[in-house]
Amino acid sequence: MCGRYSVLTEDEIIEVRSIIQELSLRLARDELDNYRTDLQEVAPTNRAPFVAGNGGELAFGLGQFGFRKWDGKGVIINAKVETVHEKSMFKEHIARGRCVIPASGYFEWKLPAEGEKKKIKHLIKDSAGNLLFMAGLWRDGTDGKEFVVITKEPCGGVSDIHDRMPVMLRHDQLEAWLSGTMQIAELASLDFECIGEPYAEVENAEPGDAGQMSLF
Repeated sequence: MCGRYSVLTEDEIIEVRSIIQELSLRLARDELDNYRTDLQEVAPTNRAPFVAGNGGELAFGLGQFGFRKWDGKGVIINAKVETVHEKSMFKEHIARGRCVIPASGYFEWKLPAEGEKKKIKHLIKDSAGNLLFMAGLWRDGTDGKEFVVITKEPCGGVSDIHDRMPVMLRHDQLEAWLSGTMQIAELASLDFECIGEPYAEVENAEPGDAGQMSLF
């Protein structure tokens, strides 16, 4: 899963813009007013930057991390690549609601070893130290834009930490995903080498309010 990830610094925001320009993708809209860089982590319901492709133009803006649930109680934060095209909450956004969520890393909680009681918080990053671009979907919600991160089975070093990971896109795959030429089925087989290191010990279960965030 992907329940929390790192906050972009101002320098990293500049780097995202530069990467998009290098790919000849035009940012028609750049709406990062009131972006908070003082948060330690991006958690469900926080507002964070994402790059959206829609109607042949790109928008760099802020959205809530998580689709608000149908009953208004909590949010859905992840969409499984294996079933995203089947779920009514997501399938209508595959054609017109693709996005990427940039981050320098994300956090995962490794299950405790036998005899231990605590999950261990890990920071997972690109093995080469580059920015991560997580594939996602966005939509217009009741209180503004919302986005979810698409997840897949883990690969590389993440396999020893958790049974899911975000779909990571390389720089040369961003245009294909955002333009719609990359098919959903292709996401499941994308390889991306990440490394994870213990970050801190945490009590009990996953981050956030257990009744307020969900996987899907």
